[in-house]
Amino acid sequence: MDCAQKHVALGTEQIDIAQHVLNDKISIIDRLSAAAKECVNAECNRIIKQADIERDQAFVQIDQIAEQQKKQIRDKNTQLSELPLDEITSFVQLMTSDLECLNEGNNQLFRINSTLPKIQVQQQLSSHNEKL
Repeated sequence: MDCAQKHVALGTEQIDIAQHVLNDKISIIDRLSAAAKECVNAECNRIIKQADIERDQAFVQIDQIAEQQKKQIRDKNTQLSELPLDEITSFVQLMTSDLECLNEGNNQLFRINSTLPKIQVQQQLSSHNEKL
């Protein structure tokens, strides 16, 4: 072979090697992408599990608050039945004023605060030579 043919053959061989490397790296990216998606899915499942736990705890808190409030109202009823007649009117006025804010249109009994989880994805590795 003459020198030009050797040069062309060497160039062709280098192109084949480079294409193999590039195709291998594309396959690696596909596998890394699939693994990252599995991690995101696992994180979502963990978040859902934690949210279920927090929901159940919130339900318990709501029940406790509701029972506490109902007990206070029952106690007022007991107090009312034990009052002398001359104190009933002022007690009823005070009680009505105290309980005025407790209504369905203006729910001041419960405040629900939540912070939504956020999953962030960031690229860690960037190409060294983005000019290619």
